[in-house]
Amino acid sequence: MIWHIAIREILDNLTRFRFVLTLILVMALMVMNAVIFVSSQYPRRIAEYSQDTNKAVESVQKKSSNLSELAVKGPGNLYKPPSPLTFIATGEDANLPKRVEGASSGSYGIGKTTPDFKFNYSWSANWWLQYPQDTSRKNDSLPNFTELDWAFIIGLVMSFMAILFTYDAISGERETGTLSLLMSNSVSRATVLLGKFIGAFLTILLPLFIGILLNLMIISASSLVSLSGSEWARVGIIFVTSAIYISIFLWLGLFISSQFSNSSSSLLTLLLIWIVFVVLIPNTMGVLASGFKQVSSRSEISRITKAKEEEIDNRHKAGEKLYRTGSPSDKPPKIEVIRMWADYLNEHADAKSSINDDHLNKQFAQVTFTQQITRLSPAAIYKYALESLAGTGFARHQRFIQQTRRYRHQFADFIRSEDRGDNESHHVYLVEEGLSQKPVAFNSIPKFSDKLTLDIAFKGAVLDLTLLVSLMLLLFMAASLGFMRSDIK
Repeated sequence: MIWHIAIREILDNLTRFRFVLTLILVMALMVMNAVIFVSSQYPRRIAEYSQDTNKAVESVQKKSSNLSELAVKGPGNLYKPPSPLTFIATGEDANLPKRVEGASSGSYGIGKTTPDFKFNYSWSANWWLQYPQDTSRKNDSLPNFTELDWAFIIGLVMSFMAILFTYDAISGERETGTLSLLMSNSVSRATVLLGKFIGAFLTILLPLFIGILLNLMIISASSLVSLSGSEWARVGIIFVTSAIYISIFLWLGLFISSQFSNSSSSLLTLLLIWIVFVVLIPNTMGVLASGFKQVSSRSEISRITKAKEEEIDNRHKAGEKLYRTGSPSDKPPKIEVIRMWADYLNEHADAKSSINDDHLNKQFAQVTFTQQITRLSPAAIYKYALESLAGTGFARHQRFIQQTRRYRHQFADFIRSEDRGDNESHHVYLVEEGLSQKPVAFNSIPKFSDKLTLDIAFKGAVLDLTLLVSLMLLLFMAASLGFMRSDIK
């Protein structure tokens, strides 16, 4: 009997304008998404990434001629590879920083000549990690919900269509008296409700399946996009996630429809709920919530950094002991002088790294807090799940930063290990005169890598997937109880 009711619902929905509208709209948007992605977005990002990484490799090759130079100047910029699944969830990748700068700020020199002593020394400031940002925004990671990707098409358009498919499923039949006639055939309410859900679910899934199929055909036809087995697996998980998300609004529509005796009232109620939870909360609550976790401005961070540098300078240069002890440029240099300058330069680099890391961590905490608030919306939950699975957005950027910090320690360990192999070195890290002056094999230098596996992507989406399934089950129970207790007439 369930399938009899489901088939009746499917045939009824297929003859309605809302099905034709859904089919045309989803197909058009999915085709637009694919064409834009393969014609401009992805080729441009791949070209930029390739160009940037080639320059970074050339820079490291030049520095490899001298281990001390490589150690002081650092590995250069570290770039975030663009995800081939950006068309599914853009995740504001266009606004998020694409690199972390791993280089020093420049060269310095001091020359002092007095009757008491003569001092000359030129050096490069030790490298540290810097996190460039788009100056047009205070925090580039804050949520935004306006990109033409799957997250928008399914999260906004398909959720709206889901309520159009179900707003009159029960209230409409109650108005015409069809519901009481159906229930007079000794059919259980659970059978009726489940049959209506299956009918609406299969009907609305058909346009989505056709749209996604067209989308993937266009993308696969491009020679610039090549999806691996792991990425195709993630696409499959994303399709299942989308089906669960749509089910949430179908059950919501059935629940509200069961509580009203006329379809116009249920439609107005559903529209109000949809506007609040799909439009208002994702786009406004995040901005409001960010006010509860303030982050220092970049000018404030600059002032803090400058004050810290002045404090370090005053402490190390008190009584000009740093200069009067001697210069690392002396031939031969004194080991105690090299160590004094290593302490001075390392403290500068460590202070800058600590301040920059702390500032970025506070930004991450702000974004995490706003995401927790916006998870009141199923549309936001769905978007975050897709970003984790597609390898884009805040979750992806946070992983990239974590990888760059791990690489910072890996690179430093490599320098120390190589330096220990040179018996002529003073083994003082990190100052140019204290390290080996010999070349290092380029292939032995650790290369930065940031790859997203299926396991990592799925683990990142587990929370949001759990929330979506829980919300679907909650609305299923609400619709079941609501229909069981409602009047037939």
